[in-house]
Amino acid sequence: MSLNPSIVKLILSRLSPLLILLILISVSPACHRRVTAPPIRTGPEGSPLVRVRLLNRAQIVNVGGGAGGVLISDAESGNKIAAVPAGGHWDVLRFGPAAEIRVAMPDGRVSQPHRQGVKIEALGAGAFVELGKQSYRGELYIYPGTEGLLMVVNSLPLEQYLRSVVPAEMGGLDIRYLEALKAQAVASRSYAMSLMGRNQQYAFDLTADTGDQVYKGVQSENPVSDQAVMETAGECLTYRSRVITAFYHSTSGGRTADPEEVWGKQFADSNPYLKSVEDDRLDLSSKWNNWTITWTRQELLEGIKRTLPALVGLSPEDIGEPTDIEVLEKGPSGRSVLLKVTTEKRVLQIKGDQIRSVLRQPEGSLLPSTLFDLTVENNAGGTVIVASGKGYGHGLGLCQTSARARADDGEAYTGILKHYYRGVSLVKLF
Repeated sequence: MSLNPSIVKLILSRLSPLLILLILISVSPACHRRVTAPPIRTGPEGSPLVRVRLLNRAQIVNVGGGAGGVLISDAESGNKIAAVPAGGHWDVLRFGPAAEIRVAMPDGRVSQPHRQGVKIEALGAGAFVELGKQSYRGELYIYPGTEGLLMVVNSLPLEQYLRSVVPAEMGGLDIRYLEALKAQAVASRSYAMSLMGRNQQYAFDLTADTGDQVYKGVQSENPVSDQAVMETAGECLTYRSRVITAFYHSTSGGRTADPEEVWGKQFADSNPYLKSVEDDRLDLSSKWNNWTITWTRQELLEGIKRTLPALVGLSPEDIGEPTDIEVLEKGPSGRSVLLKVTTEKRVLQIKGDQIRSVLRQPEGSLLPSTLFDLTVENNAGGTVIVASGKGYGHGLGLCQTSARARADDGEAYTGILKHYYRGVSLVKLF
């Protein structure tokens, strides 16, 4: 079957739509926040304090300490609640008719209620706070969350936070990739600094997952990435004297994305340092340089049916059964920027990176990138739809796999950063 590679229409039904309604989707994920001034709170070594949400909507939180134990105190008054001995683990939960936060002791007793939550800090130099089986630097705060549940926030110096983030995000923990890890450290520090303090009315600055930056606590720390953090201590990227939100991604597929392709014109105008640039220094070991995803007709339809309601804010009944899809437009980097989904009742248009959420892989994970072509193929098992693509992630800013290749070729971290972020300055802020 001969198909136009830029516009592929999958005619899955002859039913005429009952209603044509164009819904333009341009929703940006929670991590798209505008840059702000750095926070005024600092840690003991002068590094700003960052607040990272570790858990949300937890029912019971198990906390403890290693060699030194931990101190639990009231988050509002600072009054001591209990000292948990070394190796001990106690539970924090919401208890009683008013779902108040209390500390449950091993003998079954519970503390008085703590209206604003509790604070957990390690006792002894170099000690960590344990949350379940994970260890964290700094302090933990357990706050009342929504629907009678708990939220856990880790407050710690930014440089200590980066010791976990850089290896968790970049990988490639080999000394020959040191310059790439240094570039990642500066990008991650800049990203965090641009968000810290923006919403002081809230309990946290960033999340510990891909919504912001992956943060796993002490367990992910590594000597090589520690060196990268130390050698770039306090360094951030600025544009017109403001710290930038330095977006980055796994694999570009040969060219980074234009910001308007990903999250629209307003986002692009707010982040002028993000440009679509050639990225020919590929790490050929990455499996995401070229990829193929195959669906049966039923798999594709069922996947679209599951994902559309949350994206467009309509019930499955209001949307109707999906029948056709068509890639209407591609952007300057070759990424798909406009997808038309036709159902029995409506015509929906999905924009930019949201396309990855609609065309999920058969097992349910996001499509690797929007840099793809669709084809319809017939084989012994019937008709299948094939996405042949390149890259992984939204495609904005620093490409991690290419940064490793550039470092391996001897390029310094400063050159790596200025290739991906245009018109920026590298400034030591603390």
